[in-house]
Amino acid sequence: MVGAEKTSVTVGPTDRYLTSALVRHGLIPCSPITPKAAVTVHALHLYHTARQRCPHLSIQGYVKSLCDMHGVPFHNHRSRQFSIALDVYLQVLALVSNLVHHALQRDQPDWRLKHSCPACTYKLQDEPEMRFAMLFAQDGNDSLKRVATRILDGDIDHVAASPPTSERTFHHEQYLTREFVDKFASERQTGHSIVDEDGDGNLCAERWKNMKDNATQKMWNVFDESGVFVAVCRHGFCLLIADMVQSGEQSKYALVVTSKLLDAFGSDLGGGYDIGCRFKTTLATSELGERSRSLNYTSLVNAFHGHAHNRLCQLDNLTTYVEGLGLEDLEGCERAFSKSNALASSTRYALIFHRRQAIACYFEHNDEMEVYANLTKFLLNNYKQALDTLSNGRATLDRLMGELGVSDPATFKLWLDEERVYLKSLVREPPEETLQMEYWQRLVNLAASR
Repeated sequence: MVGAEKTSVTVGPTDRYLTSALVRHGLIPCSPITPKAAVTVHALHLYHTARQRCPHLSIQGYVKSLCDMHGVPFHNHRSRQFSIALDVYLQVLALVSNLVHHALQRDQPDWRLKHSCPACTYKLQDEPEMRFAMLFAQDGNDSLKRVATRILDGDIDHVAASPPTSERTFHHEQYLTREFVDKFASERQTGHSIVDEDGDGNLCAERWKNMKDNATQKMWNVFDESGVFVAVCRHGFCLLIADMVQSGEQSKYALVVTSKLLDAFGSDLGGGYDIGCRFKTTLATSELGERSRSLNYTSLVNAFHGHAHNRLCQLDNLTTYVEGLGLEDLEGCERAFSKSNALASSTRYALIFHRRQAIACYFEHNDEMEVYANLTKFLLNNYKQALDTLSNGRATLDRLMGELGVSDPATFKLWLDEERVYLKSLVREPPEETLQMEYWQRLVNLAASR
């Protein structure tokens, strides 16, 4: 119900300032000492909730709508006043939430991450051990990156090296600090474990542009802010999004994500990454290498991106061929990005504070109202699917083995091993074929010279 009415504000004996009296009456002032305007909590709550469902909704559009409903002209300062009141309102909600978490003893480091998903993070007594204690996916989101506002002389090499550092004005447990991220800035990316002596050390490099350091190192410098936002997804795995890249040292973001999860969850983790083959070697040669090996960490290539990798890489890293993954494709990042991309238009020109505030609020709302609410249905459907696989899977496998003339399931693993050995023998051309081609070329050259 929309309407306009006059109301009186009573200043009580305990109100040191007028602002406290306004808040007691459900009004958020736009100035801390002598406010001239205030916004009702209901109006702020409505916008805050509506924006999570429709991230395209801007403050200006919402304020203009309120002006239209009340029959008053719109002025730019009204949007500014509403923005100030919204910041105060969200800060109050955050402080209340912190008090509640403290009372419930939920204010320990990484508590939200460690208790984000009952299905993933909670263990039952005598629960059978699996190869992977938990699976997660990581990736960068291009739509939420923001380009630096100026490039001197049109040369990317001269982009301002010191981006705005007002991240201290917005504190949220899902944002990792710049200091924590920069601890891994000195790490240098290396090639894949399959070494090509005449190449760059990675057979997949030509297929993935973000594996080519020389081609992308300058390009990443145009991005403004730097940071890692941790978004928790409750659909069977945890999701961490490195939302910003500022320097050419791209590997540090993947190392930060891995380090954070190793701290929180320990051993037997499996991480999906579109260039997981290269990250495997990067991790092994970094300061996290020894720790990741001791905790049995596995770097994987997610299913959709994996089919663009070299076939030999697929046999070692693709989810299709790694035992213990079942039907999981590790493509949760793409699904999350397809929804969060709607934030791009409303945060492109926002201040760093408001941009990070919008991203954090969006994922909090998505977790509480979307993902967590659908978790029961997700578990039920997966339980039904597991029962169907157990009851009909063996019969289906026997039928397919009969069609292929296979008598022992171990034959499939043998085929993969044979394919791997064959492909490794083709990393370099056989000397006989090389000699034949050189001899043929010399004959061609001889005929041409005559």
